[in-house]
Amino acid sequence: MKNITIAIFLLMLGCAAPKTEEVKEKTNTTEVTPRQIVKTDKAPLPIGPYNQGIVVGNTLYAAGQIAINPTSNEMITESIEAEANQVLQNLKQVIEAADFSMDQVVKTTIYMTDLNNFSVVNEIYGKYFKEGNAPARVTVQVAALPKNASLEISMIAVK
Repeated sequence: MKNITIAIFLLMLGCAAPKTEEVKEKTNTTEVTPRQIVKTDKAPLPIGPYNQGIVVGNTLYAAGQIAINPTSNEMITESIEAEANQVLQNLKQVIEAADFSMDQVVKTTIYMTDLNNFSVVNEIYGKYFKEGNAPARVTVQVAALPKNASLEISMIAVK
């Protein structure tokens, strides 16, 4: 009797009317967000296959800058202070060329060849942001940077 009850139960499950589900048609469309290339002669021109910055939507991705003087195209190497100021000036020029401001910077990445210079760089870096409005940041020590730079910084800004 137990086997018959199970069999009937299984038949009833198989014979039950299928549940209807609303099926929404999906389309495979891809929206392409246009990219705007940022280029200014107030910052060093790229020394490789990259751009100074790219704007996608309301976000600016500023390429890493080292302490190249855009007028002379020479590296600033006399001190870590001079290097940090030049790097940040270069970034500020790229950001402003893209019609953004330093207040809109939300993320920076700092690469240094010697973290013993951290406090000096940090003090100069802080002057470029309003108090309480500093972006999120990562700082790492690296073995080497292009053109024997001691410092490179990249930034992301959002409107």
